[in-house]
Amino acid sequence: MNFSQVEAFCAVADSGSVSEAARVLGCNRTKLSMAIKALEKDLVTDLFVRTGNNLELSEAGKAIYKDCENVLVTIERIRRTCTQVTGDYKTEVWIAHDDALPDDLWQNFTFELNNRFAAISFNVVLASSGDLSNLVEKGQVDFAFGVDYERVEDPRVRYQPLGKMRMMSVCRADHKLSKLQRVSDDVLRNAMQVSLAYLNEKNNPELQPFSLKYIGFSSFDYMLRTILTEGAWGVLPEPLIRQLLRSQELSVIKHTYGLTQEDYCMFTSAGMAEHPAMAWIADQISDYLFEF
Repeated sequence: MNFSQVEAFCAVADSGSVSEAARVLGCNRTKLSMAIKALEKDLVTDLFVRTGNNLELSEAGKAIYKDCENVLVTIERIRRTCTQVTGDYKTEVWIAHDDALPDDLWQNFTFELNNRFAAISFNVVLASSGDLSNLVEKGQVDFAFGVDYERVEDPRVRYQPLGKMRMMSVCRADHKLSKLQRVSDDVLRNAMQVSLAYLNEKNNPELQPFSLKYIGFSSFDYMLRTILTEGAWGVLPEPLIRQLLRSQELSVIKHTYGLTQEDYCMFTSAGMAEHPAMAWIADQISDYLFEF
């Protein structure tokens, strides 16, 4: 058993297809198939049940999948540790964040990072909350910040809560929902909702729309604009709408889940050492959220 074989096994298990796994890993399909067969021969057991072009984990495959995932995480941690010890630090850092916090706050963070860490180039991109952990897991970004809807154990991603984020079910102040003393599930389910959309292939129950009629957007800002202009309702983070609530342009819907709390997190790859620039951002966000 070697690293390439374990990597091939996990990739095929995740995608259910040798062709798709080869595309993800950027390698030859035949080479990948040979790695799986060599692993099965070494372990003297079939790891997949083959049905046409699809592959499903056998009972043995299911039993070892988690351990194989942990092996890959451990190897990646060893590589990163050695890189850090030799002083070969990244001079370019990719950061993803959602728009639960005001845009001007992130602009200030970016300018301050540039001043404090002049030797590092920062690329800051906006992403849906539901995609943040996946972007880190796939190595598309180095760090991510946002509302944590994942609620899953993933050995490849570390979740560091920075504070609580109040999420509010809101509508425009003149919407019929705002006039009701108590909004039932049935009434809310039949009202147009704007919900958060994401590209992550994993199913996330936390982000499933509540209403029968809905429009999905990748950002809270798009959701907010639609609520204000199209008479929909949606669940938005308090920092984004505090002023609109105070000016009575928005109202909190009087429903069982009208007010909820989620963790606002920093997402990093498992085994990655603390980065001074990201530690600075994490402290700033924690201080900001403490006010809420």
